[in-house]
Formats: sequence, C-alpha cells, structure tokens
Amino acid sequence: MKKQICAAAIATAFSMPTMADFVGIYAGVDYRTTKTSYTDSTDGLEDTNNISGFVAFEHFIPLIPNVKLKYSDLSSEYKNTSGELSSSALNGILYYELFDNGLFEFDLGLAYTDLEGIENQSASLGQAYAAAKVHIPGTGMHAFAEIVGGSLTDDSATDTEFGLAYTFNPDSLLLNFSVRAGYRMQEFEINKRTQENKGLFAGLAVHF
Repeated sequence: MKKQICAAAIATAFSMPTMADFVGIYAGVDYRTTKTSYTDSTDGLEDTNNISGFVAFEHFIPLIPNVKLKYSDLSSEYKNTSGELSSSALNGILYYELFDNGLFEFDLGLAYTDLEGIENQSASLGQAYAAAKVHIPGTGMHAFAEIVGGSLTDDSATDTEFGLAYTFNPDSLLLNFSVRAGYRMQEFEINKRTQENKGLFAGLAVHF
C-alpha cells in the first residue's frame, strides 16, 4: 500500500509541472519577403512582402488535442500587367505535444488546409503536421522547425519553415514574447498546376 501511495505521489509530482506548462495561448505574426512562381505563367511575378500569422491553444488534458490556426497571405503582382495573383493558405491543426523535457519539444497531429490561388482555383486537403523545438541551455534562444504536408486527394501542398527565436522573460507565468526569424517554403498543386512561395521572414510571438 505504501509503495502504491509513493508511486502515485511521484507520478503526481511529475505531471503537475507539465499541466502548469501546457495551459496557454500562443499567437504570432510574421513579415515575409516572398518570391512567387507557378507553372505555365506567361507573366513573371513581382517579389512581394506578405503577412502570415498563427494562434494556438495548449492545455493539459491528455486525450484532447491542442488547436492551432495558421494563415498566410500569398498574393503577388504580375510584372508585365496591372493584375494581381490573389492567393492564400489557411490551416486548421489538431496536435499532441509528444515530448517536452525543457530542451526538446516535438508535436504531431493532423491538419485541414484550405488553399486559394493559381488563377482563382481552390482546394481543401487533409494533411499531416509536425513541429519541433530545440532549446539552447542557459539562454532564451531556440531553433524551430514546422511542416504541414501530405494529401488524400490528387491536389497536394507542402508548407515548411525553420529558424531561430529568442524569448524574453521566459520564466514569466503571465506573459512572455519572442522575436523570431527564418525561412519558409510553401508549394501547392491544384489541378496539376503548381504554385511556389518562398522567402525569409521575421516576426513576433507571444505566450500568455
């Protein structure tokens, strides 16, 4: 009986910090320099500056997934005409945080992706999601990578980003924020026509 009580106490001691860590809202916005191209384009596209962002809710309930929304404006202007390529990507993501030991984090889940672009065509996809962070001990810095990919239809898409972030006041229980920078590549195919958006980004993220 004493052994069972002791084991329960140890399990509780390990789970309580985890529960405290995983209740929060994360939000961020990035400013991107984007180079856009697509197949069979007769007019070149200008390099543009776009905005993307995300919001996520994480909690401690084991069987219920965390939730994340990502949005990317992928619009661009044609070089030789006054027209505009109106394009965007929206991801609704359900994921589980499988590892978080203070040095390494790994998330895995499923995404529903809504795409618009390539001459006003659109597609909706079921996809896989994965993300990882590696923290540098003794600093507020970490490396991150994130990917949404795969498809259950003939249309497809891949969204990959990686970079570095620095978190200010990381031990605050009320609010901390990060500056981040990296490189992002988004490619999708709708009706056998491919659009590619890639470039550097920099932004801010908050956790409260």
